[in-house]
Amino acid sequence: MIPLRPVVILASLAGIALGFVKQPSPGVLNLRLQQTFDGKAVEWGDVRYSAAGAMVGFTRNSLLLSGFQLQSDDGHSVSVDTVCYLNPQDGADTCRLEVPEGKNWKQLSFNVGVPPALNHSDPSKRGPNDPLNPTVNAMHWGWQGGYIFSATEGKWEQPGSRLSGFVYHVANDPNLMRVTLPISAASGQSVVLSQDLAKVMRGVYLGKGDDQASTHSAKDDPLAKLLTQNIAHSFSFVRSEALNSQPATPKAMPLPTGTHAYEMEMPDGFPQPSLPLDNPLTVEGVRLGHRLFWDPILSRNRRAACINCHRSEFAYSDGGHPVSRGDDGTKGTRKAPPLFNLAWSKFYTWDGRRTRLRDQALAPIQDKHEMNLTLGEVVQRLNELRTYREEFKEAFGSPGITAERVSLALEQFLLTRVSGDSKFDQARRDQATLSDLEKEGLVLFITEFDPARGKRGADCFHCHGGNLFSDYAFHDNGLRPTKDEGRARATGRQTDIGKFKTPSLRNLALSGPYMHDGRFKTLQEVIDHYSEHISQNANLDPNIAKHPVEGIRLSPHQKKALIAFLNTLNEPDFEFKDTQ
Repeated sequence: MIPLRPVVILASLAGIALGFVKQPSPGVLNLRLQQTFDGKAVEWGDVRYSAAGAMVGFTRNSLLLSGFQLQSDDGHSVSVDTVCYLNPQDGADTCRLEVPEGKNWKQLSFNVGVPPALNHSDPSKRGPNDPLNPTVNAMHWGWQGGYIFSATEGKWEQPGSRLSGFVYHVANDPNLMRVTLPISAASGQSVVLSQDLAKVMRGVYLGKGDDQASTHSAKDDPLAKLLTQNIAHSFSFVRSEALNSQPATPKAMPLPTGTHAYEMEMPDGFPQPSLPLDNPLTVEGVRLGHRLFWDPILSRNRRAACINCHRSEFAYSDGGHPVSRGDDGTKGTRKAPPLFNLAWSKFYTWDGRRTRLRDQALAPIQDKHEMNLTLGEVVQRLNELRTYREEFKEAFGSPGITAERVSLALEQFLLTRVSGDSKFDQARRDQATLSDLEKEGLVLFITEFDPARGKRGADCFHCHGGNLFSDYAFHDNGLRPTKDEGRARATGRQTDIGKFKTPSLRNLALSGPYMHDGRFKTLQEVIDHYSEHISQNANLDPNIAKHPVEGIRLSPHQKKALIAFLNTLNEPDFEFKDTQ
């Protein structure tokens, strides 16, 4: 378990300079990674490559790089103390190295992975944009500790066989990999590297009944050893090229005149969140957002406030309702999700179509099936009330009510919804004790389902690991298909059909029914689904697709233990503490 650490107090005092760029520095060398298969660019998600005795496709190939060392053509050697997280399939393909000016570089060395001192460091101490912050890299192994060095996931299929999954997480100190490449580049340029995933898969056999669908790098695991060798030899130098202009470094925006910084209490062990830099949290702004959230003035018929579908007694969810109803009683198509720990999320809504909380805050106000009011009407209504005119002036340091200010106030309030004091959290701090059944459920929760290696856990931690109990990413979890295409509605990609944002498992007893459409009324139904009712399809997450087609088949006692553990994540007293 994670040892007791003091609560961190985070004051949001940051800001951002928008729309500016700076010219490349001659003391910079950028590394850009392309991931290929036999020299051709990888097309993510599709099973189309012949390798490992099967047809394979890749959904993820993420890396942590460290220990950079460069040698110049005049014999100069320099080490760069930088850690990089690369995740090319989501656009994170570039690493910035600070190097001496005026040098021509002929050799590059780096680690795939991080050295022991970093590997066993406390992730909650990392800054919000640090590549070792778990919310940035999704490569930390939660309570087990340590980072994944390389995460390769995807699907495979042989003729006459069902589509299955593979999950290769190479980690642990002995598996730190060293790569050395000849390059030709100068300071102030960008070095393009290629990683060939065909080389990563070389010698790996995927077949029916095979025991190589996954590795989590247990000691003496021959598959982890093979992958370590393959990964270290999968990189090559492609070319050097001009370095593009870089975005300016964000700078802190001062608090609005007359406002006071809001001190946001961070639960022990939580990673540092990346708060919006152009909307510093203030006591006055949070208070205004709180009032707006409760006020039905934001709906056409003045009958529905935000709180109607996000009730505080249900962890700010629409407790008991599979889907929510609008201001005129119209039924929606999705369940209103609980609103807590949003400061750690990068996407909002089930399909992630919005990446700023302020934009999501305004969306239901304007939706004709929800609050059905134009932003112009919102501003007009609020301006008619002297109390609101005064509160907006107090919150933003100057007179004026605008739709943007409404969104910023709501964003501030919603960011303060932090849940992290359940029985589970108290047990981590030695302030409570889990029962034997709850402990058994915890073990099931964090244990892989990998019978070939003697593991028969519930395999929950892949998507719900760590103290947030969510990776806030998008997964197809094997639900029976519906007309709702999920993430594909935002991206338009066929490979995203059926994927929805992973909810946190905190406060489950308060926030049912479950899934994006509220189809499961009880936790028992949820666990039955994952145990034996998975619907097989092309976009099924590899962590589930690697299971037998009949499912993991948890016993009645195991299901009972798992539910007992999940109920330790409830925080019945979770509510807005209006004390500032």
